Amino acid sequence: MDYTLITAIAAACGSLVGAAATIVTTWITQRTQAIRAEREGKLHSREELYGEFITEASRLTVDAFGHSLEKTETFVKLYGILGRIRLVAADPVLAAAEACCGQIVDLYAKPNMTVEQVRVAFERDRLDPIRDFSVVCRKELLDIARGSRAPIQSNRHPAPARAAGNFSHFSPILLYQ
Repeated sequence: MDYTLITAIAAACGSLVGAAATIVTTWITQRTQAIRAEREGKLHSREELYGEFITEASRLTVDAFGHSLEKTETFVKLYGILGRIRLVAADPVLAAAEACCGQIVDLYAKPNMTVEQVRVAFERDRLDPIRDFSVVCRKELLDIARGSRAPIQSNRHPAPARAAGNFSHFSPILLYQ
């Protein structure tokens, strides 16, 4: 066999292997960057959505301390945000959001509270409708940031179980009856 032919074939094979390695490396890098960008976008949009829910739920909670429900339109924004949460959130986040809304509706149904009653309720840890929602959202956001696919479970503040009909008292149909 001719040594020049072997040398030429070896050089060609080396070039092909080098080119293939470069192509594969570029593909892996671009794929990793695309996955990271998608994850960051998802994380950012969830943070905005959950932050919007927390802000509106907080506003309504404080309003419910001193007011009864006079207009059902009070819940329009919160209900819209809840609908958007239904589109993208994991079941524990949705269940906690629904429970939070239910607690706010219940607060409006109770008699108005004095400042002292609010202070005592906070001290006794009985008055924080958004806590469970915040805890579950934090877990989901950390899970997204880590790139994990399975939700993180914790026994510290478990999300309330989501049962069928559990949120019927917040249905828009019932609000207008």
